[in-house]
Amino acid sequence: MAVYKSMVVFAFCLFSILTVAQTAEPYQVSKNEHGQPDLQGIWSTRWNTMLERPPGMPLVLPPDMAAGLAEAIYEGGLSGNTDPDIDLFGPQTLAIVKGEYRSSVIVYPEDGILPYNEHGIKNSSFEYFKGNMGFDGPEDRPGVERCIEAWGSPPMRAFSYQLFHGFVQTPEKIAIVSEENSPLRVIHMDGAQRPDAIRTFEGHSVGKWEGDSLVVETTHYSDTIPERASMGRPMLISAEARVTERFTRVSETELFYEYTVNDPVYYTEPFRGEFSFTLDDSGHIYEYACHEGNYSMEGALRGARYQEAQASTKT
Repeated sequence: MAVYKSMVVFAFCLFSILTVAQTAEPYQVSKNEHGQPDLQGIWSTRWNTMLERPPGMPLVLPPDMAAGLAEAIYEGGLSGNTDPDIDLFGPQTLAIVKGEYRSSVIVYPEDGILPYNEHGIKNSSFEYFKGNMGFDGPEDRPGVERCIEAWGSPPMRAFSYQLFHGFVQTPEKIAIVSEENSPLRVIHMDGAQRPDAIRTFEGHSVGKWEGDSLVVETTHYSDTIPERASMGRPMLISAEARVTERFTRVSETELFYEYTVNDPVYYTEPFRGEFSFTLDDSGHIYEYACHEGNYSMEGALRGARYQEAQASTKT
């Protein structure tokens, strides 16, 4: 009799689980007043996941391994930093994509390493930057130091401090304004083009809807500053690059982001990356007065002049 009762209880529980699974509704993306999937709001990132994957590590990590890697990355390059924004929101973590901890942003190639060709390897190495970045003028310094490089430019990137991006939609245009240094990014949903001679750091973006996903093609990049700062080696983007992005809202609080970079100047094949933005409930962003407060640039150049004067005096 006891065995019979146990079987009845087991069957009832199994039936209940199957019933819940069958009746659970998939997430339905809400639409705005124009009938588009609603991506509007303030979306943020904050994690320690590197652009490229540590050798031999899987893409998806269990929570305990993810915590250990996040701590190792922090201790290896961020511990003792003087930027309060890095520690403002508590302990560091890895990027979470659809519930999975990720060890790299790059998901293809399979090893999570940027597929640089010889030209790309030469121009992306730390030795190259150490040997080619001087202090004769602002032009010698990387874009992030000069307040002209934006983490929100395509392909979008993230860092270990909180980065906020505001999305605003109309039928013809979608605008993305980032709280950190960034020009207003406009995605042309009406197919508007620009002359080939007009090229900028953020390129020219044309978008369309594929189901509930926003698909964006960006071209017309400038070669003036090819490097894009990242967690780890810089990413290089040439004037021949074509970047394809997909934005898909997968829950009320998660915006899934994918990109593919096709750039034969620096890479042997296209590569793909992905991460997720998290909806921020503050509903606003603040002005990022980078140029006005960029005392580090002035200090670095003054420091170089002081060292030169000291060397001249000793001579």
